[in-house]
Amino acid sequence: MMQSSKLAEEIVVQFMSRLPPKALMRFKCIRKSWYNLINSPSFVAQNLSYSMNNKFTSSTCILSKHTVLKDSNITDRNEILDILTYGNNDKKQILLSSLNFCNDHDGDDQELFSVIKDNFIVPFPFDKCSLSLKIAGHCDGIICLVNVEDVALCNPSIKEFNHLPKSYLLLPPKNWDDYENEDDYYEALESESNAVGFGYDSKANVYKVVRIVQFSSGYVFTSHPSRVEVYTLGANCWREIKADVLVSTVCWSPSFEMYFKGIYYWDAYSYLTPRQYKDGILAFDMSDELFYLIYHPETTREFNKSLAVWKESIALITYEGDAPKCFDLWLNEDSNCFKGLWTKYLTIGPVEVEIPLVFWKSNEILMVNADRRIVSYNLDIQTLKRLPIHGVEDPEYIYAIIYVSSIISVNRDNKLECMTTSI
Repeated sequence: MMQSSKLAEEIVVQFMSRLPPKALMRFKCIRKSWYNLINSPSFVAQNLSYSMNNKFTSSTCILSKHTVLKDSNITDRNEILDILTYGNNDKKQILLSSLNFCNDHDGDDQELFSVIKDNFIVPFPFDKCSLSLKIAGHCDGIICLVNVEDVALCNPSIKEFNHLPKSYLLLPPKNWDDYENEDDYYEALESESNAVGFGYDSKANVYKVVRIVQFSSGYVFTSHPSRVEVYTLGANCWREIKADVLVSTVCWSPSFEMYFKGIYYWDAYSYLTPRQYKDGILAFDMSDELFYLIYHPETTREFNKSLAVWKESIALITYEGDAPKCFDLWLNEDSNCFKGLWTKYLTIGPVEVEIPLVFWKSNEILMVNADRRIVSYNLDIQTLKRLPIHGVEDPEYIYAIIYVSSIISVNRDNKLECMTTSI
């Protein structure tokens, strides 16, 4: 009798572990035993493993960050730019749109067969400026959102949103009234952060956010050594780590920074001499908490650059000029790019698009066209298909990621609101 009861329990666990997060959140309300089961670390891990390794699914989930206007009659670009920049939240919404599309749909139509699952509304204060809101990494269903100094972790699958504590290192803005004279004001340190990244530490089995804070002073800009802080999910504060950042400046480039297999990557450059600098990639190992510098190929210095994952390897994508554009894909002989040389592997296009976003299959890449619409380009048959997602911001401010659902909590009870109307 006990064996049959245990077998029945195992069957229930196996069945429930295959359910999507939305269904599991409902099941938690039915039985206390199910609530305890679904909240247990072993079940959370089992559910994530099934989501990541489900070979029977015929669809891929994409999550996109983009902005829509509440009044579709607004078409003047100057008015739209004002709405995007100055926090006119009564006129816009920043959305995280979850989209499923079929892996095997090869029809001749210009639309990729897809279904929008949810449109999550980005809450205050992250919705203040559409152009400064970034996705700073994603892993196991958790997404890191950054808007200037504000950082949050959210899990759209279970609608959880965690606005992280204030920085330990960032200084308050300088105020003229706090200084006796102009010299004192300019000599005082000021700080800024343009480098935040989120990922997973496989050694400690925890999720981390890392932030680089830069310091400067003087009438003529004088740079001071950067400092680094780390937030661990489950903690309630940031902690400073002693780490050599290795570069002079981390840059923002469209569709560049990303997390992959324990490493976070940013676009950066480093001064070799006071008048000579070199473009590169700054990488941070989430487990060892160390930085690495990877230089770009010499021939790509004047090109626009993006990073992507292609066939389980980091790929550097370079491009220039106006559409139609060609995109060169470079691979590194070292899997994490720390030591190897770059080799140009293939050229994509020419294609009538502005920027690349993400590969969702080895022969399909999502891109953004001049109409601010996400499209999918097939490398084999060289065709474009439209997705039902578009924004009003310029293409470089639109994001898309391959999303895997999970029930991993980000520790706060704040909920993402879901918009029920279609885009």
